[in-house]
Amino acid sequence: MSRTINKKIEIPVSKKAAAEAIIQHLATLFVNAEKEHLESIARSLEPVRISEVEAQLAQEIAGADYTPEKMWHLELANLQKYYQRRLELLSGALSPAEVAQLLGWKSPQTPHDWAKNNQLLAIKDNGILKFPLAQFDPNGSDGVVNGLHEVLEALDNISAFSKLNWLMLPNAIFEGLTPLEMLKKGEVEKVVIEARAIAVY
Repeated sequence: MSRTINKKIEIPVSKKAAAEAIIQHLATLFVNAEKEHLESIARSLEPVRISEVEAQLAQEIAGADYTPEKMWHLELANLQKYYQRRLELLSGALSPAEVAQLLGWKSPQTPHDWAKNNQLLAIKDNGILKFPLAQFDPNGSDGVVNGLHEVLEALDNISAFSKLNWLMLPNAIFEGLTPLEMLKKGEVEKVVIEARAIAVY
């Protein structure tokens, strides 16, 4: 049997399942990869060393260093984009009473309970829980996109807005489809695996 290397790493319990899945994938890659490919990856992970000449050239191309005032304007612009995205994602979102009516529930408390149990995604807006429309699907179990609960469980340690933003963004891993679109295609396991990887960071 060929000699192997075994390195131990400490993994927080809260991230164990996702980390073990990632490690398993990496172990398979290490076993099957050619030596020169691994060496190439190792070189790409080394910190980039920039000479003084390169640093000077980069500064000349980019212009003067950012002043506190310029940084403030950049931060403000970024914050404005964040709020614009929030408005877009919450456009048409339903109130608890509207969710209860849509799904035929007698109590407007039921949507609150489902959100608390990661069965629905809700974001507080002006003191009221709002339920984004995209998570509802008449073809899904209980009128909700199949697999949503599993994905929300995998994303449990990130904010509600971050969950919604990720679910609604086209993803290169899914060939340009959003995670929600993948769920509607029945690709629950693929989305859950990616969600676990995202939640690690």
